[in-house]
Amino acid sequence: MISNIDSAGPTTDPTDTRGDARGRTTLRRLGAGALIGGPVLFLAGMLTCPPQASESTADYVTSLARDSGQTQLSSILLHYGTLISALGLLAVPGLVRGARGRAATLVGTLLAAVSLLNISGAVKDDWWRMEIGQRLPLEAAVRISDAVDGASLMPLWRGTSMFAQLGLLLICVGLARAGVVGWWLTFAFVGTFAAVMFTPVHLTLVMGAVFSLLLLPLVVAGVRIAGRERGSAA
Repeated sequence: MISNIDSAGPTTDPTDTRGDARGRTTLRRLGAGALIGGPVLFLAGMLTCPPQASESTADYVTSLARDSGQTQLSSILLHYGTLISALGLLAVPGLVRGARGRAATLVGTLLAAVSLLNISGAVKDDWWRMEIGQRLPLEAAVRISDAVDGASLMPLWRGTSMFAQLGLLLICVGLARAGVVGWWLTFAFVGTFAAVMFTPVHLTLVMGAVFSLLLLPLVVAGVRIAGRERGSAA
């Protein structure tokens, strides 16, 4: 009798299996929400950016120092927009169910996530530039700002910003190769990137809207994940 019991081996509790499935479903839904909500917050942050006359350091500091409330609102929206988007990216590789497009999607996800996390921290620059712009003569504020930007190791932080564009492009290509989305998304991303290059910075609202469109691949991925979850539930 004892040997028969031993040979049967351990049994799996169906409750545990159902709990694991619910946990994975919850994580996917949270990921979809982050992929959609993060870019929305980012767009709100870009549209509330203080108007800037040019790309010069003096005009940048002046714009941030002009209205503390607007500067802080824009900065906090941009911070959480990029942070939440980076977390949502972890759900994107799950859209690819075969080998085709998987490598591009994984590499793109890693590059974009690292870049967006770095950008979320870099937004703190707005606070200290706002303060020096309000408390110091403009020439002194500009010198301090330029000195910080010119620090020898700063490129190791700021230099990762280009990873976001490359990563998002790879995600578009990977998802298209996997058949998750059409190639239209890749072409739309490339077109948006080109538009950003030629949009004058003083057109604050236009620049904000165009720049935010670079995160469109995340929104599309979030909608795809949400659609799959609804289909599974049905």
